[in-house]
Amino acid sequence: MSRTAAAPPPVRQAYWLVIAAITLISVEAVTAALLYARFDAARSAHGPWNVGEQLQLDSMHTRLALIAVLSAGLAGLLAGVALAVPRRSVVTRTVVGLAALLTTVGLLLGVVMNPDNALLAYGAAEEAHLYLVLPLWFSVLSSIAVTGALFSLAAAFVVLGREAAYDYYQYRDPTVTWTGFSSWREIARDR
Repeated sequence: MSRTAAAPPPVRQAYWLVIAAITLISVEAVTAALLYARFDAARSAHGPWNVGEQLQLDSMHTRLALIAVLSAGLAGLLAGVALAVPRRSVVTRTVVGLAALLTTVGLLLGVVMNPDNALLAYGAAEEAHLYLVLPLWFSVLSSIAVTGALFSLAAAFVVLGREAAYDYYQYRDPTVTWTGFSSWREIARDR
């Protein structure tokens, strides 16, 4: 018969911080996908476009697709990280740290590829015309999502450095299992 032990507070905090990052990045992915889906209709509705505007619109369209795919991929990577956080393994913190670093690089790449960066308007009128297709609020949402996700991942990394988290990962008692985030093998073995 096994006893049930709860994860220490730092591990639970890190788990929820990673979930917060997943939520923020997922919101950005879904929003970019929705804007991408309605992009051609918005382009047609607010035309005609001059050649310079058309080139910028094509770049924004491509960048929206890239942001949607990149954000969805990062959310998937972080879902794996969220599943790894409660695993009682010595390498868990290293895996979480590497995934957080990879996610940070991906988020910074997303900042560079932001569709708003494709706007090279010659004046306020042209800029306002282009923002009819790509709303300004998307840039604000994207900035909040990236900043929030970076802070969440940094906080999770710091929290996993606490002594209680170190003890949780380093000193595993095989007679104690925590059923909150167990693997399928552990659940089957305990039955």
